[in-house]
Amino acid sequence: MNHEDEIDARERLTRLWLESEPSVQAFVFAAVSGVHDAEDVVQQVALTVARRFDEYDGTRPFIAWALWLAKSRIADHYRKQGRERLVFSEALMDRLAEALVLQQPERTARHEALEHCLEKLPEKSRQLLALRYEDDAPMERVAEAIESSAGAVRVMLFRIRNLLADCVNNELKKTTT
Repeated sequence: MNHEDEIDARERLTRLWLESEPSVQAFVFAAVSGVHDAEDVVQQVALTVARRFDEYDGTRPFIAWALWLAKSRIADHYRKQGRERLVFSEALMDRLAEALVLQQPERTARHEALEHCLEKLPEKSRQLLALRYEDDAPMERVAEAIESSAGAVRVMLFRIRNLLADCVNNELKKTTT
């Protein structure tokens, strides 16, 4: 594989993983008790996906392959914990994986619509959202940063979330018609 092909493969892996990661996380968090254990398993899945990416059949859905690998990492986790049996049955895990595969296109479209709608917001609104949700700042700190009251921040966030919800729904309607 030449250097350009390797870069293309890495970019493809990154794009596919970023699209699939929320579903993989949901799958793992449903199957593994304990937040830290589940996060560790998700990291193991990411490593496995990266190491075995050359085995991925591009004609099949990436998410299905990633969830199949996740199922193996979950089984490994329980074996290491000294438990042979999964918390959920194999059939239930398979149904959950199938549901997540089916939801993947909708989730991706919704994410793209949200990104588009966020770009349309005024800078102050984006700053407010970043402080509250990216930085996980408490209301009081957000209010202080924008020189306002916590109550006013709550009202602004409520309005921004409603605008975003309407915008996302409108964007999704455009893509389905």
